Amino acid sequence: MPVYLAIDYGSRRIGLAVSDLSGRMAMPAEVISGRNNPVLDAEAVWQAAQEYDADVLVVGLPLNMDGSEGPQARHTRRFAEALAKVSGKPVDFQDERLSSSAAELLLRDHQLMGRGRQRKPIDNIAAQITLQSYLDARSVDDAPE
Repeated sequence: MPVYLAIDYGSRRIGLAVSDLSGRMAMPAEVISGRNNPVLDAEAVWQAAQEYDADVLVVGLPLNMDGSEGPQARHTRRFAEALAKVSGKPVDFQDERLSSSAAELLLRDHQLMGRGRQRKPIDNIAAQITLQSYLDARSVDDAPE
């Protein structure tokens, strides 16, 4: 089975999550600093992806609530193009609407995150949520009829 690496791309922080070897479970990995430059960010992500032996890269696409693409989605697509170029690996997209909100709620529910200024980066948790959605959709698509 391939190893999947999900990327929650942001200009300041980039969250990573990785699948288990069976390709069924997503786990948060790390948060790396963004440079607000798609090419430099792609190189940094690819360097990290190699440490996880990633075969497939999944980039969270921040769509608007109506499904349209705004400026951040276009910026993310530029990053994904650069990542595909630098890595030579397949790059898929996964809708990441509300993944950061879901990550905040999850951590708050488990009392792992305070409110206000005490926040820790949650970008790797958002990437985990995005990757789990991607993996779940793949398992449904691969299920026998």
